[in-house]
Amino acid sequence: MTPQTIFVGILGVTLLNGFISPMVPLVFIMAPVWLPEFVPPTRIVLLYGTSLIVSVTTLMLSAVPAGIFERLTGREETDQTSMFIWLGAAILLTLPGLL
Repeated sequence: MTPQTIFVGILGVTLLNGFISPMVPLVFIMAPVWLPEFVPPTRIVLLYGTSLIVSVTTLMLSAVPAGIFERLTGREETDQTSMFIWLGAAILLTLPGLL
């Protein structure tokens, strides 16, 4: 399994978290803060924007343990082990929404 195929799995998990995360209602309520003025505040725009924000946040936060692992082991390139750590962290961040 290549790191690219594992990354596709990471993206799938983070997109799933964007729909089922317990943080979605909080981000939805905070829409006046993150929604630009030129975007019409319709319900569908808010739902898609909220899902996108939660998904990207999950993607970035789940990369931190993999980055720390790479730094501590002195790896020059990302390999399967780092990608599996990234995937595991993304799954752990998605678990509250699944429960």
